[in-house]
Amino acid sequence: MDQLAQDDPATPSTDPTSVAAEQLPRHDQLAGTRLYYEISGTPTGFRIEPAFAARLSATLARHWTYLPAPAPTQIWSYGAWVRPEDRPRPSWHHAGRAFDLARVRASDGQDLVSCRYDLWQNSSGAQRAAIERAYWRMAASLHHDFEFVLTYLYDEAHHNHIHVDDGRSGPAGSTFSPGSRVQVQAVQAMCRHVWGHDIRASGSWDDDTRSATQDVLERVGVGGRLTQGQRHWRAFLDGTARRS
Repeated sequence: MDQLAQDDPATPSTDPTSVAAEQLPRHDQLAGTRLYYEISGTPTGFRIEPAFAARLSATLARHWTYLPAPAPTQIWSYGAWVRPEDRPRPSWHHAGRAFDLARVRASDGQDLVSCRYDLWQNSSGAQRAAIERAYWRMAASLHHDFEFVLTYLYDEAHHNHIHVDDGRSGPAGSTFSPGSRVQVQAVQAMCRHVWGHDIRASGSWDDDTRSATQDVLERVGVGGRLTQGQRHWRAFLDGTARRS
């Protein structure tokens, strides 16, 4: 599990408040889908703050409608709440308002979405392209509703999961900042792996990235620029998540 990043403009300005385990309900499911612990491979309940669990469930349920059959029946995770003594630096995991997504699986064991970049990073060809596409479509859904989403591009600690929390966005949802390395890298990866633009995930809001995002917005029927506000940001992300 990861710590709250400290060097990105999207980092919340207020520290999370740690809570005790008994203050949080245990959730066996999110979006009607059974939770599994990635390390043990067993069905597991995770302690998650209710409002965050509801937001994440809604995001995942929407994304399930974008996935091909068979429908997902399992969410594999490295966890949500952690004890403060296990992570000395402030983290939204301490408040039960963060979740580490490893895989989304069907009942037959098929990975519909794999966030285990550590396992597939050396694959190539059509298999790699399909995995990346599913990964970045899932990341788009998470970015749609949560401002702080960390992927394998962030650092090596996130090579086996996507981290999501609502520490900054809360109920208001996500907005886009061209100064956020995390968001810009994600946008660049989505343009490349989902939309076919030949750009690299530099984290810099450059001319190539602006041009690629304008093309995507035209293709999803909105037009304009990604920096025009939440409507354009969400249209870009929802169009990416939907793209089969």
